[in-house]
Amino acid sequence: MSYNRDASTTILLICREGISRHVYQAQMDLSGVALVCVQGLMEFFRSAVYCPLNGIMVDMPTYLRSSDEEKRLLTDLVAIFPALRLKCHEPTAEIRTLSFGTEYPGTISPAVFIRDYCIPFVQRRIRTSERSKLNLPALLKSTLPVEDTPGTRSVTASLSREGCFLISFEPWDVGERGWIVIPGLKDSAPIPVEVCWNRAWGGHRLLPGMGVRFLGLTESQKIELSGMCGQNLMQEDG
Repeated sequence: MSYNRDASTTILLICREGISRHVYQAQMDLSGVALVCVQGLMEFFRSAVYCPLNGIMVDMPTYLRSSDEEKRLLTDLVAIFPALRLKCHEPTAEIRTLSFGTEYPGTISPAVFIRDYCIPFVQRRIRTSERSKLNLPALLKSTLPVEDTPGTRSVTASLSREGCFLISFEPWDVGERGWIVIPGLKDSAPIPVEVCWNRAWGGHRLLPGMGVRFLGLTESQKIELSGMCGQNLMQEDG
């Protein structure tokens, strides 16, 4: 696996070694664009290369041979990143494409997809720990002390040691910070959070809300969330 840290746009290409990968690489050899090529999603998680991404492309024969866990994780990721499915007819080097949803046209070329959708997308890191689909009540507050601050009632749609997705019909803006109280934890001390991304109501046929990153956990919260959410999928940021 290679990664050009000087490139301004980084695309994750999930494809087995072989002719198809070489065809994809040739058509995506664009100035300022780096391809991170892996044979499976777990290879990216477990590798020493941990980089922010602008988009994801998946070779469909490779996808069909993926594990159930990899398919589940990929479903989460394509709801966040620009993503495209690829299939190569190796004798002619023709690439057919299909979007993961309805947001992108299915007949677009990989190069045009990168130009029109991935380059404008603000880079994001893939989360580093497993995410459990736990539905816990949560109260979002703008300031401390939380007891004296009006809050917004919410529910977690997923939860990890790094953060959670909060269902909200009026999500906060990206970059906003606040505090979250999760009464379902044994240690329900307020947790400082930052909004990393949001999803408006009515789009993508998915729950509206926002993904928040935990800025600080107590030791007991770290232990409890580790027990609830499982292993790290890749190395922590250095």
